[in-house]
Amino acid sequence: MRILSGLFILLIGVTGCAVLQDTPVVEIPSSQLSCATNPGLVDGDLETISTFKVKGSVRKGYVHVGEESGRRGNLQRQYRTEIDGTKRTDAVIKLDVPMYVAYVEVYPASRVPALALVTTTDEEPRLDVSFEVVYDKQHESIEGKTPVKIQIGRKVLYLRLSADAMEDQQHSVRNKETHQVKIPLKGASIREVRFYGRQ
Repeated sequence: MRILSGLFILLIGVTGCAVLQDTPVVEIPSSQLSCATNPGLVDGDLETISTFKVKGSVRKGYVHVGEESGRRGNLQRQYRTEIDGTKRTDAVIKLDVPMYVAYVEVYPASRVPALALVTTTDEEPRLDVSFEVVYDKQHESIEGKTPVKIQIGRKVLYLRLSADAMEDQQHSVRNKETHQVKIPLKGASIREVRFYGRQ
């Protein structure tokens, strides 16, 4: 009888430890998240929309290749697309303290081209060395407005989202002299990024 009681107590102890180690994944409250450039990404409100800020534009048209290199006798016209600035946009979300993030859910409000996520636990991160790539759905484009779940599976202090900007054809301007077209870029829009993990 004593042996059975001892085994029963041992079983309860082992089960209790396993339950404590297997803490359930819960949503991390928006009050523990911040984003300086796009606060609407983590405000907890699915009605608000946050758009990535753009730092570039696109020029398209024909250029004379020979003239560029100084050979005026053999001019050739070549169609080119050039980017002034950058086509890549980003936003950095900070958690109050480093914590384990199992996954995030991204709620798109527009198409999000080539979405990519990186994370770090460094207090003062440097983009070139501090951030670690999130490989789940890396550089996949989000089409439609259905939420997308992206697996993280690590401790996070900062999460950086980046995506390509899109050409805003409706606001393009044609140069009458060069016949080149300047097309502004517009950033993708996201309603919310929700974090799930263990606190």
